[in-house]
Amino acid sequence: MSDPNATTPKLQPPSLLKSAGLIAAITVASKFLGLVRDQLITHHYGASLVTDAYFYAFQIPSFVLVLLGGLGGPFHTATVSILSKRVKDEAWATEEVDVLVRTFWTVTGLIFSVAAGLVFLFAPALVEVLAHHASSGLKATAVLHLRWMTPMIVCGSVVGIFCGVSNVYHRFTWPSFAPSAINITLIIWLLMLGPDPFGYALCVSTSLGALLQVMMQLPDYISLKFKLWPAFDTHSPDLKTMGELFFPQAVGTTIGQINIYVAMFFISQLAAGGWTAFVLANRLIQLPIGVLTIALLVPLFPRFSRWAEEQNTDALRHHFKQGIIALWLASFPMIAYIWLVAEPGIALLFERGEFTAHDTQQVAIALVVLSLSVIPYMLRDAVTRVFYAYNDSKTPLYVGLGAIVINAVLNAYLVKPLGVAGIAGATVVVTVYNAVMLTWLSRRHIRSLGFRLMVVPTLKLVVAFLVTVVVTQWTMARLPQPAYTTALYNQVIVLAETGGMVAVLYTSLVWLLRVEELTLVVDRLRARLRR
Repeated sequence: MSDPNATTPKLQPPSLLKSAGLIAAITVASKFLGLVRDQLITHHYGASLVTDAYFYAFQIPSFVLVLLGGLGGPFHTATVSILSKRVKDEAWATEEVDVLVRTFWTVTGLIFSVAAGLVFLFAPALVEVLAHHASSGLKATAVLHLRWMTPMIVCGSVVGIFCGVSNVYHRFTWPSFAPSAINITLIIWLLMLGPDPFGYALCVSTSLGALLQVMMQLPDYISLKFKLWPAFDTHSPDLKTMGELFFPQAVGTTIGQINIYVAMFFISQLAAGGWTAFVLANRLIQLPIGVLTIALLVPLFPRFSRWAEEQNTDALRHHFKQGIIALWLASFPMIAYIWLVAEPGIALLFERGEFTAHDTQQVAIALVVLSLSVIPYMLRDAVTRVFYAYNDSKTPLYVGLGAIVINAVLNAYLVKPLGVAGIAGATVVVTVYNAVMLTWLSRRHIRSLGFRLMVVPTLKLVVAFLVTVVVTQWTMARLPQPAYTTALYNQVIVLAETGGMVAVLYTSLVWLLRVEELTLVVDRLRARLRR
């Protein structure tokens, strides 16, 4: 039999900037669709029993679809980590790689099909545990939603593998579109069929969106010459390595999800709408986080894995430092904007239909508190990928175990007196703990990730951020209020003025302070414009 590599064309990877730009553009579009989705949900249902039930139920199957199967999740990470070392420069799959990938999704698909069946059968017991203090009506609705959404568990077990395969071959378009699938199906359902009293519009369209996620990955998968029928080469050493990577990371991700379940347990003692308010705030904060981390860390992770394999610590350290500073560079103005316009911004986005001014206030409180987690969140995600590049998924797991204890104690003391601010505050503390511990423990694999070199640029970013907040707040308080005939126009003008001032002032300060990462971006844009 001839060597399959003999006639395989060579792979030409795109530049990191080009990949990041493409992923960022698609992710922004996906997040915009997510915003439209949430606007439609809140317009038709408000922050109510039905939305609480939907978001409670969604947390169980979405754990597999979004956390295990999403970009950067265990399925995706294990696939990228192993294939990055097996696929050097081939333009499509060799027979060995094809069998390995098919065996991986066959085994995981079977296991999670059984898991989906168990979730369907024991849905009432699961809801009783997670929403223990909720009303009987909310629990019954949550059980209904959960059973409709169990197919998401099977979809989540394979979609991350397909996305990882595409990323290894430097194809980022369809994997980046995957998260928008649920947004698309839910938006279409609500626009065409409208709402219903029990929320079938939410749970059924969500399951259809999960199926669409899988279908979106098939064009790349087929074009790379992977086959679609199952394989059972369970003796492959690479499959064993995938399992060794996947299971500790999956347990670690499970620990992270347990933190969510702990929060759900405690927040169920609040009035209806409390969990919806936190979920909406978390989704808003995830918009900038998701765009930035996916755009930069997804194309970087395969390179981290190769540099770790080659023991090229200088390249890994250099790009890690540049990646972190670039993430923080873009994050600080977003945090400033949240601090300045959280409540009017949420009112503009959601306050219509069944969504009240009280709902706006609850979401705004949670959003402002959660904004404090953005900087440590990005550091945690980046450092975690360094561990995975060195095939170490156990250390993040052990750190996560400590996070559960901290989170449970904080929620027990904070949620009842502080409401949604309490759960948001606990989330911030846990995120900081994770980031600090992982950073300290990373020395086991690489002597230094270049944090000393980050001190000066980070201080410059903090100075630019604080000056921007103070000056913008002072200026906006003294500007004449717009005098349009409708409150909507006034809100839009104030938000636009604030956003424009934050962007211009912050960028100018960062430029004057000569932060290297901004200079690099500007130089590359200039070079591209000259072509």
